[in-house]
Amino acid sequence: MMPKRPPRLLVRTLAVTFVSVAVLLGGVFAVVIVSVRDQVRQSVADNLEAGQRIFGAIESRRERELRAQAATLAENPTLKATIDTYAAESRSSDEARRSLLLNTMANELDKVAARVDADALVLADTHQVTLASSGRLADRWPRGRPVSVDGPNRADAVDGVDGVLRAGGLLFRVVSVPLQLNDVSIATLYVASNLDQRYANELATLANARAAIVSDGLIVATTLPPAATREFEAAAENRLPIGTVTLDGQSYAFRRLVQVGTTGFYALSSIDEHSRTATSTAIQNLIGIAGVAVVLALVASFWLARMLTGPIGKLSASLAHAGSVRDARVMLPLTGSSRELDALTETFNALMASVATAEEQAQSAYTGSIRALAAALDARDPYTAGHSERVSVVSVAIARALGLGAEAIEVIRLGALLHDIGKIGVPDEVLLKPGGLTQAEFDIIKQHPVAGARILRSVPFLIPHIPIVELHHERPDGRGYPYGLRGDDIPMAARIVHVADAYDAITSKRAYRAARPASEALRELWRCAGTEFHAEVVGALATALPGLTSERSEAVAEQVHA
Repeated sequence: MMPKRPPRLLVRTLAVTFVSVAVLLGGVFAVVIVSVRDQVRQSVADNLEAGQRIFGAIESRRERELRAQAATLAENPTLKATIDTYAAESRSSDEARRSLLLNTMANELDKVAARVDADALVLADTHQVTLASSGRLADRWPRGRPVSVDGPNRADAVDGVDGVLRAGGLLFRVVSVPLQLNDVSIATLYVASNLDQRYANELATLANARAAIVSDGLIVATTLPPAATREFEAAAENRLPIGTVTLDGQSYAFRRLVQVGTTGFYALSSIDEHSRTATSTAIQNLIGIAGVAVVLALVASFWLARMLTGPIGKLSASLAHAGSVRDARVMLPLTGSSRELDALTETFNALMASVATAEEQAQSAYTGSIRALAAALDARDPYTAGHSERVSVVSVAIARALGLGAEAIEVIRLGALLHDIGKIGVPDEVLLKPGGLTQAEFDIIKQHPVAGARILRSVPFLIPHIPIVELHHERPDGRGYPYGLRGDDIPMAARIVHVADAYDAITSKRAYRAARPASEALRELWRCAGTEFHAEVVGALATALPGLTSERSEAVAEQVHA
């Protein structure tokens, strides 16, 4: 299984930037939502407080107006005279007379009620017993029933009272005004407003919130939803003047606008409802901002990534090219994009220059070692002096004519210098024998390719040349040595050195014969092509031979002039 390749630097830069922006935006979203909720909570509390002030101001003004109206109405002389007469004669008069006085009193109260915006006007004697009532809910105040007000002051206070009372199963908020005659209180006039749904709606409008009227732990009227109403009522007994409460799964802020006895008037506002709208608006705005931010971040990160990865990519491509050509002398161009990359490039170039120098020195030592070995071999026989060098030159010319690559040619050049290195182990009496060899002596000579290969195997940098040394006497017809290989089983390098070796042997002087001309040597090679030599190699030699003879003539001329 191939190892997974890491992502490109451009992708990683974009990913890191995008994740960073996403995390930042996520944090901003969380902070904004929490901040919006806190601001909404505070805003709701402020609104309720403002609503309380407004409600208190409006209620105070309305009460003053009602009290002023009631005080004005209480000055009705006819009503006062009727009440005074009733008070004076009620004990001594018969039932008919008292009934007449009460009816007169009721008629006068009806006239007063027509000019007052109230659910009921109630007239009570000094004992707070109802004498007459008028208005839309007058039937809730039957004659003769005592009036009991739940409020901060008693009902018989001189300046009247703002209180709450229950009558006929309904709850009323009342304002009372004493009726006086000659500075003596003769009765009390109550202006009553029913604490019903209409009153709760008006309260909600004034407070700009939901409203609830709680009396003795029970909700009398409210604008809350039914489920929230039941939950608020369940906890009404322990309700504080201000705070928050969860109703029907929503968080509500509440404030008690006023408390009259056991009756409280509350304004409530849903924090979730307000924050939902505010949060939705904030999120919509943030989404727009986030979209723009993401686009800008991606564009900026892409530009930054390209700015970073472009030079690195060029440097990487240059490194890949240098690695592909395997030439330590290749210098990488400076990108000019940053000091760091240029410093890295210069360091790499300096390192490669050192490597190139070391390679050249190693190659020089390598080649010198091979030439020394070849020279040591040639020094044993004056007649073969320079044979290895000449075979190397001819082999390179043949390889070039065959179109082989530079690396293959270099292997052939140095392998040809070493092709007879195995003859170091051949005794002088055999190697230097001027006459023909016996079969036993020839068998010893035939062992030199194997001996040469054995020598080269002990030197790692000479291993590429072993096929040339070991197989340069193999023949296409299989009659070569040491293994009798045939045709294409013989490596091309060994075929080339075989032909070059034979060509130099024919054209060189020996102790037992004179040197033969190049043309005659070529005819001999063609004659044996296909059996002893590979025909395409002989053809390549024929192609390269004009240049070789010219080079050799120039070399001879230089030696003569010298």
